[in-house]
Amino acid sequence: MERLRPGVSVFEVPGRGSALREASGRLRGVDLPRGTVEALTRWFDGADPVPPPGLDPERGAFAAAGYLDEAPPPRTATVTVAGRGALADAVAAALTGPGLRVRRGDLDSITADTDTDTADTDTDAVCAVADGPAPAAWTALDSLPERGTAWFRLAVEGRHGILEPPAVHPGDAGHTDVRARRLAAAGSGHPHLLAYWDAAPVAPTGPGDHALLAALLAADVRAWAAGHDTPATGDLVPAALPARRRLRVVDLDTAAIADHALLPVPDSAP
Repeated sequence: MERLRPGVSVFEVPGRGSALREASGRLRGVDLPRGTVEALTRWFDGADPVPPPGLDPERGAFAAAGYLDEAPPPRTATVTVAGRGALADAVAAALTGPGLRVRRGDLDSITADTDTDTADTDTDAVCAVADGPAPAAWTALDSLPERGTAWFRLAVEGRHGILEPPAVHPGDAGHTDVRARRLAAAGSGHPHLLAYWDAAPVAPTGPGDHALLAALLAADVRAWAAGHDTPATGDLVPAALPARRRLRVVDLDTAAIADHALLPVPDSAP
């Protein structure tokens, strides 16, 4: 059955007929009789079990404009959340819903699986969560995409959330690349950054911080599960870096988000 795409709304403008809000945020007038619009929206909303008769051209116009979501529902993907504590709990809760099957895992057991010739075929994605700086042990899981498993990482440094670029395909930036890029950007301060990571202080976070970070990570996972590699843009949202090509830093005191371009380190790099 045809449905309006998420974010698309049809509504009445007093004295001016019908209008439509696109998913991008743009507003447009709808030059159709009110009865026609009402019949179409009843069908799109699921109120009528059969499509309105005689309105195939109008339905086709909505489809041609990209306002209808006719794609089949995405397959259910199994996501393993690897981590302990309140932040990992929040991530698991945020991922729970249609299209995703969530289970909890242990980082050590997942790392052991990567050391064998048999991949964990029951897991489509792994989300590693640390309520503190990311442990160096995450580098051992950078081979997950080569086994067909997507690889997501979330850590916290002080009052900053760090969402690393998801590694979905072989050759995507893994935790090894993130560490190398950040140490290079630190310049002469790289020994301090290394020591901070090794010290792994627990982040001073609370439920609100956990909810914000979990929602952002869940959005990346759901976009991956739906096959949306390119972020949506529109009148209200500027062009954004694809998740696989950016390191996202979230200021937990202001909720400001800064996306930094990040590419894999070439094999030829020193």
